[in-house]
Amino acid sequence: PTRQFSSCVLIECGDSLDSINATAASVVKYVSQRAGIGINAGRIRALGSPIRGGEAFHTGCIPFYKHFQTAVKSCSQGGVRGGAATVYYPIWHLEVENLLVLKNNRGVEDNRCRHMDYGVQINKLMYQRLIKGGDITLFSPSDVPRLYDEFFADQDKFEQLYLQYEKDPSIRKRSVKAVELFSLLMQERASTGRIYIHNVDHTNTHSPFNPAVAPVKQSNLCLEIALPTKPLEHIHDENGEIALCTLSAFNLGKLQNLDELEELANLAVRALDALLDYQDYPIKAAYRGSMGRRSLGIGVLNYAYYLAKNGVRYSDGSANDLTHRTFEAIQYYLLKASMNLAKELGACEYFHETRYSQGILPIDTYKKEIDSLTKEPLHYDWERLRTEIQEFGLRNSTLTALMPSETSSQISNATNGIEPPRGHVSVKASKDGILKQVVPDYENLGENYELLWDIPDMDGYLQLVGIMQKFVDQAISANTNYDP
Repeated sequence: PTRQFSSCVLIECGDSLDSINATAASVVKYVSQRAGIGINAGRIRALGSPIRGGEAFHTGCIPFYKHFQTAVKSCSQGGVRGGAATVYYPIWHLEVENLLVLKNNRGVEDNRCRHMDYGVQINKLMYQRLIKGGDITLFSPSDVPRLYDEFFADQDKFEQLYLQYEKDPSIRKRSVKAVELFSLLMQERASTGRIYIHNVDHTNTHSPFNPAVAPVKQSNLCLEIALPTKPLEHIHDENGEIALCTLSAFNLGKLQNLDELEELANLAVRALDALLDYQDYPIKAAYRGSMGRRSLGIGVLNYAYYLAKNGVRYSDGSANDLTHRTFEAIQYYLLKASMNLAKELGACEYFHETRYSQGILPIDTYKKEIDSLTKEPLHYDWERLRTEIQEFGLRNSTLTALMPSETSSQISNATNGIEPPRGHVSVKASKDGILKQVVPDYENLGENYELLWDIPDMDGYLQLVGIMQKFVDQAISANTNYDP
């Protein structure tokens, strides 16, 4: 049997043919072992860029995206699901207008790549251009040295370089109105539902990693994983880094009180950490990253049932305090469990690359506007934990990530992740067949469930996600919905 338990694989692609081929080969290896894939293709140079000093000219991103798509679809995930991947690129890429429409049903096969999802990398400067009615200047990453690296590592340096390159007449560029570019992005998001937004600045400021040495440049298939990567120059490149995340989830519906989480967190951390040593690694760059960082992503499922059981709702703010208490307990007990495991087995090798090693916790880096949504205080001894983490380290660089949990929710007869159910009965289809699933304890709590299409707007849901993110050290796969 396959000894591969990491659900999420993040592969960063460089700008050389060798790196592109190594990325495609890595994709095939991990899709065949049931993993969902994130590919950062943001470094690939734009159409018409000179190669070998102008001896040839680049064919652009789309042929290589198609190469990745072929790799993704070459194998299925255990014979039940087809391979799946999300490809990431920056909103300021010279080809962005052609990349944004890759998923839609218009166009011809030559200029579409419909069988992958896409993540658009955006930062504050791009939003500011939109708000001020300005323009966004598009570049090929190959023409603007260091710009793509600083996009993640240092926002001030990025802005300085971006303005410098905008003024440099020798650099190929094109200017588009920010409102037109964002309108195209939102139009494609609305019509396909599968173009995601990756806020690269917040991913690195509210992150367990020090972006100066280990910037987060991409996410995974579902956008809940935020781990450092390095491009591979060839498939056996030990200097590259493929990020793996091994997942689990607490079934909130089964909790009687939050104190139970201490024992459950200890069990989850120890079990998943042991799996990292037990599993196989078909690529050296994945082994290097996993052994160095030992990243875990522990989330939740059955959140909608948890709210219904406690008589609170998504839309009206009544769940805010409960959510704050619950996710504080989850993160606190997981960090404590990893710290205790580090006492026994030692901290992970790359612990020094985390903010945790500097005594900085998620409760220090969240957006303080969240405090206006709940007056709930912190209930645990975070200062003592901070001191112990600095003294003993952590066995795992990351502990939390809120994943969709589509399949595991079916097995547990739970509601999906943090999502409101679309109906009291859901019909889920896969190659295994059709499954009808009833929300837990429907007989007694049917009226307490707030169904997706009964929620008047997304404000309440997004506020809850913001409260969760105060504690979660990776990211949250959140869904926004509208009823046309």
